[in-house]
Amino acid sequence: MLTGNYKEFHSSVRKFIPKDRVFTDELRKLTYGTDAGFYRLIPQIVVKVNNEDELQQLIKTANNHKIAVTFRAAGTSLSGQAISDSVLVLFGPDWKKHSIAEDASTITMQPGMIGAHANLFLSKYHKKLGPDPASINSAKIAGIAANNASGMTSGVKNNIYNTLNSMRIIFPDGAILDTSDEASKTAFANSHPEFMNGVKQLAKEITDNLKLSNRITQKYRMKNTTGYGLNSLVDYSDPFEIIQHLMIGSEGTLGCITNITLNTVPSLPHKASALILFPDIHTACSAIPIFQEMPVDAAEVMDRASLRSVEDKPGIPAYIKDLGNDAAALLVETSALEKETLKQNIEKIVNSIKDLPKEHEIEFTDVAKEFKKLWDVRKGLFPSACKSRIPGTSVIIEDVNFPTEKLADAVLDLQALFAKHGYNDTIIWGHSLVGNLHFVFAQDFSSDKEVERYRVFMDDICELVVKKYDGSLKAEHGTGRNMAPYVKYEWGEEAYDYMKKVKQLFDPENLFNPGVVINEDPEIHLKNFKPMPKANPLIDMCIECGFCEINCPSKDLTLTPRQRIVAWREIVNLRNTGANKERLKEFDKSFEYQGNDTCATDGLCATSCPVDIDTGKMIKKIREENASGLGNSIAGLVESNMGLVTDLAKLGLNGANIAHSVMGTTLMQSAATGMRKISGNTIPLWNKYMPKGADSIMVYPPQPEEQKVVYFPSCISRSMGPAKGDSDAVSQTTVTQRLLKKAGYAVIYPESMSRLCCGMAFNSKGFVKQGLTKSDELYESLKEASNNFEYPILFDTSPCTHHYREYLKGRNEQVKIYEPIEFALDYLVDKLEFTPTDEKVSIHTTCSSKKMGLDEKFYELTKLCSNNVIVPHDVGCCGWAGDRGFSYPELNDSALRNLKEQVKEAKEGYSTSRTCEIGLSMHSGKYYKSVLYLVDRVTTAKK
Repeated sequence: MLTGNYKEFHSSVRKFIPKDRVFTDELRKLTYGTDAGFYRLIPQIVVKVNNEDELQQLIKTANNHKIAVTFRAAGTSLSGQAISDSVLVLFGPDWKKHSIAEDASTITMQPGMIGAHANLFLSKYHKKLGPDPASINSAKIAGIAANNASGMTSGVKNNIYNTLNSMRIIFPDGAILDTSDEASKTAFANSHPEFMNGVKQLAKEITDNLKLSNRITQKYRMKNTTGYGLNSLVDYSDPFEIIQHLMIGSEGTLGCITNITLNTVPSLPHKASALILFPDIHTACSAIPIFQEMPVDAAEVMDRASLRSVEDKPGIPAYIKDLGNDAAALLVETSALEKETLKQNIEKIVNSIKDLPKEHEIEFTDVAKEFKKLWDVRKGLFPSACKSRIPGTSVIIEDVNFPTEKLADAVLDLQALFAKHGYNDTIIWGHSLVGNLHFVFAQDFSSDKEVERYRVFMDDICELVVKKYDGSLKAEHGTGRNMAPYVKYEWGEEAYDYMKKVKQLFDPENLFNPGVVINEDPEIHLKNFKPMPKANPLIDMCIECGFCEINCPSKDLTLTPRQRIVAWREIVNLRNTGANKERLKEFDKSFEYQGNDTCATDGLCATSCPVDIDTGKMIKKIREENASGLGNSIAGLVESNMGLVTDLAKLGLNGANIAHSVMGTTLMQSAATGMRKISGNTIPLWNKYMPKGADSIMVYPPQPEEQKVVYFPSCISRSMGPAKGDSDAVSQTTVTQRLLKKAGYAVIYPESMSRLCCGMAFNSKGFVKQGLTKSDELYESLKEASNNFEYPILFDTSPCTHHYREYLKGRNEQVKIYEPIEFALDYLVDKLEFTPTDEKVSIHTTCSSKKMGLDEKFYELTKLCSNNVIVPHDVGCCGWAGDRGFSYPELNDSALRNLKEQVKEAKEGYSTSRTCEIGLSMHSGKYYKSVLYLVDRVTTAKK
């Protein structure tokens, strides 16, 4: 219940932001308020803003009501800087626009642009962003800037601060400054003369103080994000340059960035990487001063514990498991404009450390696919290392910087501190080329004794870093609440006073993210720890890093995988404690739609989760546990009468198709929408791309001389034909059969095919027993049809293929079944002549295909068929999720919101799932169908 200023603020905000983007319910306040750090504050209100006008008006309203606001981008920050117990402001999905200069020297981005997407756009110019944090696949540019993130190859030279060109800022009073626009700068200077004079005065005082200014310059020769960037006041004399550079690393406490332009850096086309193994970490760090003189772009140190946490990951050499307990590694990258220069770089690097002892011969690889695996493992090292922690404990990651010439000794001192305080499972890694180290340990905050141990340990860490080595306590993860009590300790009283003056000048009412960077509470880092209760073994290892969110189709509609886990942990905890029955009742009710109904259970979250958590499996388990007796009875009835069900489906689809032809699209759509509304959204929503019933399958006896293939058409393919208006008027089953015969195959169908199903449709709804029955039944039919699995087996949809491969893992892993992409490449390409079309075509890789690693193979196959292939960059799971596109069309709408613009030049689209193709067609305006249609259209049989 909102009271006082919050109630008035809420009422004011609702006048210009619709209610579906202003959240006050308990479930979404908790889930939306959670970030990757180990602290928790629950906001009073969460607001999602879609444009700058809304944001500016909201800030003005907050100022009027003296309400504090915190801005959140991707929520991958680790130090407690993106949480709030007041108002949390989220950037909606439309903040992604960008533009690249004609010579690609700069890129201008809105705050919601994901770092990896920016690099994707820049890659064709052989350019990239300077900063490359490990979270770049998820982190958004506003957060990267607000934390002065750097990463593995950027060092200090190419961080955000040093590649900043200009930015657009909203200040706490609602004023806007665009530092790229002279008119904006003039207007701001005229409206804020006291502020401008204050900036100039601060700069003058600091530059006049030679001892302090020299100290500042020295501190920023290494990575340093502790406190405000006082180097802005030393490096620049132009007040607008000072202002925009003070914004970097300010963690949303001084202003809100709504646009930023960065200078790009070269991305040399030829790269090579090596995992160099040393007998101990001291030796590994001893190589760093040598590598600083070599053409080395990055050198990531990993201690033995780090290596052990990822030794089973794809791309890590098998011999890592045999290393000694003290071993360590440097993951090294070099790059060049020419391939010959790259070879010379490698020779120089190898020769430079020939006298240092090594555990294995140095093996550089310039194969992109191979070195990408190594760097993907490195980027996921933090969450991966958390897999071995005790469930219920929190994960702490610290981020310090030492002078590189002292790094080897500093590492040994760090390890001694871990031992002293009993942190025996701590791992160390980091950007050693610039002296930046991360260390991770698990911490139980459930007792005063454990909290005290943490406090003393942190005090000792600060003394080691600051007093002994004169390093920085936060190199790139930002100050946050975690390090706020130690800012003065690192910088001293005089510099700290100037930081307070910066905050007072920009935000005199302390309304922007209060308590972050500047906080006078010496124990703020020991308060508001995030609870991590055990809830389900499927999710207990989750550290809520948020890496999963980029792949989630419901991320802009309801909850993300991370948020589902947060909500479920709260629900299970409330059930176990019985503490607040009303809160539990509210959470249970909200979770049904927010967490369950709108989860596609596609499993793509696991593909970007460093600890391989598939939140969809948790949701399926919940559905199984909640399945009613009536639901199970109906599922059993369907399972026993599959042939009748598919016949009825065909009949219904043909009836709808006839009605469509008679009534026309507009009237049919209106009628369908009206019926759905009257039914309370229980009747599935019709759309104009709904297919007619599928053709009957003609079975031909095989000829003795023909090669044999078993073809299993899915129940969906047997039910659904082409949509009205599609240029291809025959069903997928007909086209597949025609294509196979063209390639010289005898097509064998499983016996009693009409009653067969892979079981996925049952499992996804929680009817596991019925699904297993159908899977077992299909297994026996395939075994017989394939002559005890002698012949290849083709499934014509990738979701069924993936599901059945998972089933086979527990039955017979030797059985090889294929989906259309793999089968075409392995069994059709050498038997067909391809004449590629010049027509532009778009492809959509389904979730199942992605999980089977078929992205590149799909593109390879399509390139054989067309000279113009479009692959939308920001379209993942379509959200159709079997049949959810019919029942929850809003999920499909949200997931494919970016599709139409990206495929507007395509004539048609291709995929490998008939139901997904309905949603893809609806949201693109193009007819999507199986890629086998395209292969059939552009091929003839080889003579």
